[in-house]
Amino acid sequence: MAKQNYDALEEQIGDMGGVEPVQPMGKLKHKESYGGKSDLSEKEQSDMDAFLARSNRHKNEAKNEVLISDGWIPIDREEMGIRSQFYPEGWEFYIRPATVQAIKNWTAIDEERPDVVNTVLNEIIKTCVKISAPEGGVSWNQIRSWDRFWFILKVREYTYSQNQQTIEFQDDCSECGEEIDYRLTAKGLFYEFPDEDLVEKYWKNGAWYINPREYDVDEAPITLYTPTLERDQAIIDWATAKVRGGGKIDETFITYLVWMLPKPAKDIQVLDRQISQIYKTYKKWSFDMFTFMSDVIRNININQSEKLRVTCPCCGREATSTVQFPNGIKVLFEVKSSAKKFGSR
Repeated sequence: MAKQNYDALEEQIGDMGGVEPVQPMGKLKHKESYGGKSDLSEKEQSDMDAFLARSNRHKNEAKNEVLISDGWIPIDREEMGIRSQFYPEGWEFYIRPATVQAIKNWTAIDEERPDVVNTVLNEIIKTCVKISAPEGGVSWNQIRSWDRFWFILKVREYTYSQNQQTIEFQDDCSECGEEIDYRLTAKGLFYEFPDEDLVEKYWKNGAWYINPREYDVDEAPITLYTPTLERDQAIIDWATAKVRGGGKIDETFITYLVWMLPKPAKDIQVLDRQISQIYKTYKKWSFDMFTFMSDVIRNININQSEKLRVTCPCCGREATSTVQFPNGIKVLFEVKSSAKKFGSR
């Protein structure tokens, strides 16, 4: 990239900021006492909690200082709203501005090829999102599928200076019909969530455990997994290999596969056996089970971020609109170049 383009990019990169993450803190239940265990007194427990709080705070401050020195900014999980509960409590998320290489790749993206768009979107997540956990680092591909666009918009917000490179479009208010302005931000994304009672009853330890017999469907209990970038990519790779080998893909089955596949095998042949076994189960479903599963997935899914919400200045009510890119998706990480335009296209 020419020096002037680097300079142009540097001018568009803003100051990096962040918020202090809220750290979950456990509670020590017992203390050692001459070969046995006994409950801590109220004062001892209070002193121990205070000590652990100071210790954890110092550890986390030190960790954050290291990450921030490398350009990583902690994300307050409260920003994610209800979606945060679909990640383990100990996970902490960090982002950093998009690299020059990532922006160069984005500039050359072919918007007519969904596979290329998917690859470049994942590349931004891979290079700009980090997950830490008590047990060690967690791969970027454990991001839930419905959160990819949210994280990309957060990366974008940290990449460009405030109020620069904003993406806006006009649309009619969904409530009063007046034309209003919509600005594309992570905060403005609109999500539809599962009913709270369903989450409380069926969501446990990172998966959905549902017994169809509770709904008069005579089938064995099922376990469903939240779609992740890892699972999505594994299914894409499997389907691509299948088609190249002359096979056919049951597209309706894919709708259920993204929820039924546990941790996908990295070896494509082992993955094929995994999916084949799931397909056999799928083909045995009765009509009642098929209808029930369709209803389940529709109700536990978090609808992907295709809408924005904003308070209408005309009627004062919350209006929603489908996300639009008037000049194409490339505008997400567009760099203003000093070069003159070549041709009319």
